[in-house]
Amino acid sequence: MSSDHENTSSGNLEKLEMSYFVGLRLRLKQMEKVLYSTWGETRIVGVVGMHGIGKTTLTKILFDRRGSKFPSHSFLTMSKEYRLEQLRRMFLKELLKHTNQNISDETTHEFVKDDLLQTKIFAVLDNVSDKNQLQFLLGNLDWIKKGSKIVITTCEKSLLEGLAHDTYVVPPLNNREAFQLFSYHAFKDQNCSPTGTFVSLSRMLVDSAGGNPLSLTLLGSDLCGKDEAYWEEELQRARQSFNTKMREVWTFYFDQLNERQKDVFLDIVHFFKSEDEYFIRSLMDSGNFETVSEVKDLADKLLTTLPGGKIEIHDQMLTLGDELGSPGWYRLSNYKDIIEYLTKEKHQEANNVRGIILDMSEVETHIVLDSMTFTNLRNLRYLKIYDSSCPRQCKYNCKLHFPDGFELPLEEVRYLHWVKFPLEELPPDFRPENLVDLRLPYSKIERVWEGVKDTPRLTWVDLRHSSKLCNLSALSKAENLQRLNLEGCTVLNELPAEIQNMKSLVFLNLRGCIRLWSLPKMNLISLKTLILSGCTNLEEFQLISESVEFLHLDGTAIKGLPLAIQKLQRLVLLNLENCKRLECLPNCLGELKSLEKLIVSGCSILQNLSEVRDNMKYLQSLLIERIGGKEMPNICEGRASADVVVQPFGPSIWTRGVNGASSLRRLSLSGNDFVSLQTDIGKLYNLNWLDVKDCKMLRSIPMLPPRLQYFDAQGCDSLERVANPLAIQVFTHHSHATFNFSNCNKLDQDAKDSIISYTQWKSQLVLNALYRHSGASVLEPLTGTCYPGWEVPAWFSHQASGSELEPNLPPHWNHNRFTGIALCAVIRFSDYHEQRNRLLVKCKCGFNNEDGSRFFRLSCTVGGWSDPGKTAGDIAPSHVFIGYASMLDIKKHAEEDKEGCGHTKASFQFEVTDGTKVLNSCEVLKCGFSLVYASDELQVKFGLRDEANQYRAYSRKVSVSNAKMETETTERRPDSRHEIVELPNKMIAMTKTAGIPSEVYSMDASFVEKTSEAIPKELTIIAGRKLKSLGRGVMAVGRVLFLALFVAFLFNLFIAPLLFTDAKSPASW
Repeated sequence: MSSDHENTSSGNLEKLEMSYFVGLRLRLKQMEKVLYSTWGETRIVGVVGMHGIGKTTLTKILFDRRGSKFPSHSFLTMSKEYRLEQLRRMFLKELLKHTNQNISDETTHEFVKDDLLQTKIFAVLDNVSDKNQLQFLLGNLDWIKKGSKIVITTCEKSLLEGLAHDTYVVPPLNNREAFQLFSYHAFKDQNCSPTGTFVSLSRMLVDSAGGNPLSLTLLGSDLCGKDEAYWEEELQRARQSFNTKMREVWTFYFDQLNERQKDVFLDIVHFFKSEDEYFIRSLMDSGNFETVSEVKDLADKLLTTLPGGKIEIHDQMLTLGDELGSPGWYRLSNYKDIIEYLTKEKHQEANNVRGIILDMSEVETHIVLDSMTFTNLRNLRYLKIYDSSCPRQCKYNCKLHFPDGFELPLEEVRYLHWVKFPLEELPPDFRPENLVDLRLPYSKIERVWEGVKDTPRLTWVDLRHSSKLCNLSALSKAENLQRLNLEGCTVLNELPAEIQNMKSLVFLNLRGCIRLWSLPKMNLISLKTLILSGCTNLEEFQLISESVEFLHLDGTAIKGLPLAIQKLQRLVLLNLENCKRLECLPNCLGELKSLEKLIVSGCSILQNLSEVRDNMKYLQSLLIERIGGKEMPNICEGRASADVVVQPFGPSIWTRGVNGASSLRRLSLSGNDFVSLQTDIGKLYNLNWLDVKDCKMLRSIPMLPPRLQYFDAQGCDSLERVANPLAIQVFTHHSHATFNFSNCNKLDQDAKDSIISYTQWKSQLVLNALYRHSGASVLEPLTGTCYPGWEVPAWFSHQASGSELEPNLPPHWNHNRFTGIALCAVIRFSDYHEQRNRLLVKCKCGFNNEDGSRFFRLSCTVGGWSDPGKTAGDIAPSHVFIGYASMLDIKKHAEEDKEGCGHTKASFQFEVTDGTKVLNSCEVLKCGFSLVYASDELQVKFGLRDEANQYRAYSRKVSVSNAKMETETTERRPDSRHEIVELPNKMIAMTKTAGIPSEVYSMDASFVEKTSEAIPKELTIIAGRKLKSLGRGVMAVGRVLFLALFVAFLFNLFIAPLLFTDAKSPASW
């Protein structure tokens, strides 16, 4: 393709983007990437998307740009006006127009194959709606010359199966693109910028279009030049219906469906939006999953989408679905219409009701119904009676009364949900042959129905909290049942032996079945989740499946586990919490290679935890809270786990080593009575979550691990000292971090300084990393801390009393090294007693230009706690919250500002919330703000002040040296060079000697090794130079000393804390 053509096309694209739709250039680039992913090869690519999304526009532009570069090219739009033979004639005639071939309706590809194979083709088959069209136009593909490109646009993905090499799905416009396109057509304004009340009206109208370019274009064009009143009327119409032209488009789209597809589509629209795909297919598909699926057909036609396995429908199709209906069918969700159908003895159209969804919270009065109420609803497929006002149904009061009972001859029903079902069993005339989903929670039933009935499609049964249920034999033939929920069925004392027929059962919940005393011998081959929590009379656990992955026995009366548990080779979770009679665990638990999480919290008489733990080589999470021991079990030696939660023990000091627990990621020590943490806890290099909350006797904290993302010392009343630095400083780790010292009222000033210093250093590291990678704005705190106090730290450059701060910023404050902001708020808790609740300190930030016009607005989090204490209690009167946030979006916005040199007035408003509302019991006393800039130096401004001061001191000494220093340095240079070069290698050797695993120091070691390689080169250059002047000699000495100090700094930073942590004592801090 010539450059002239490229330039012309590129220039036209800007006009095309506004004429057709914004974002066209990006989509065209994506589509070309799919089409030209393999150069020189034949490519058949499908372009799919809903009607109006821009398929034809994109492919037409692509054809104009690329088609002329191929000897043969054709753009053919499918039309029902032409027979297939005519379409084929038009296609072949276009491809062979450079020949003298006489093409007729009878001409086939085989007849002109030799001519076709002479040239590469570029063809677009637009608006394909039938597989036969592709068969007629493309044949068996043996006539296509290698290197040809064929693009097929369609609304139905299934047409491309087995034909297209790849598919490009045209995405809807995002909010920005949609707003720009709508504004262009509605205002014909060069800048596409609505003003006044038209802004909010525009946004609401744009939302109604769902990112569809055609809808936005028609809507904008219709509103162009109209007054505000007309816009408001159109908005109301859009919410209830939509544009007449779009109605014609979508109605035509809907009319292409067959009757079954229409029924399924409308069922989804009215009853099952955003439901699970598998669930919907089980309810609605008329055939086998592998053969006939109306739900899949709708997805192929792009009338529905399946993000994350959920059924979603385009907003405009939802609007259309609400208006349309299959002839003669009724889907009722308005309670007045439903009551009318139920109360009339012989409603003429009752037999045509397809679904009833009745929310009893909308029913105002009690209604008495006849026993024959449902007899005329013989085609009813979906029946749901519930109360949306209370999810637990504790306030549910059924206002439908059947004094004489009722008949339920529903042969077609597939979905029966009836909360607090009023009868003792489903009526004898109920036929469940088509029933898929049965849910009768909180009901009065004693058995499901009389006798045993065929239930070939029954997949889900929910009878939870049916307190009178005592018999399940009615479900004996439910061989395809997958989920059975019997939680809270307090009368149920045994499971029938026939339950073993449920070969497809995956989930069985018996939580709170307090009279259940045993399980029958059986093997449910598909069972993955078994919940027996709170079965307080269950004294012996009987293995009923070898496929179980999640086993909950918490709160049962078992004294031990059977040896047969070793057969559970897929077991991932074993929950034994609060098994008060559990005495020991079998050693064979160590043979469960899939076991990741073991919970034995509250097992107060458990004896052999340590012995069993030694065998659990694959365990990742161990929770042993409230076990009543006086000494912490040995959980660290030989560990390779990801989570360990150890909660309250008796008084003791944690003296066990952690050398073998370097893979630990989560450790909870909350509620214990020990005085200090072990000094080598910093060696838990992979630990990212450490909880010492409510350790009332804890007085000091040693140097913490380097990769902590969350540290919580809330409520450590005796805590006085922390290490300095607070944690090992690793330059290669850039994750976010939060350090909570709330209610640590005895912290001394040195401890607070150490906390602030490390938080500053950590935040600078993260901000620098975001700056280097051009990251976007992060509104949650990158690094934050809180501690008891009354003052904003002095280094905050802007401070104020109260909750508001309005600093004037200097020119170019947001220059290219600007990375973020530091925020501080001092909060007084005058009447705050709910420490167990969530608390967030928020800040609304604003940046205005000098003339007062808005420049940037955002809201970010300064700090707080979302994982509060388990015990209620007052919080210290005042706390200091410090947080850092990335503001790179501000910088990007400023780069687009043509003025860019003027001062900016900033505004910050702080408030305290619980995530939903402002807490009036918390007052912002003071606040502070500082700008943060990227730094190239390793000795960054924050957190490494001692090292930086040492470097400056050495620099001053070098600058006043005399000529004698040059001579001494020259004499010593070879030895100095050798020592400096070898020092990094010695540092690595020392780490290996100390037993530090290679995977821990490898990242930092590689950095040191590279330094050791660079130093000899640098010193060789220095040594080879002839020092012709005193000034050059002083510079050389300075460089040598700088390199020596740099290596020493690396040693102090990475190696010394690891080697000498054991030698430190809390007193030395």
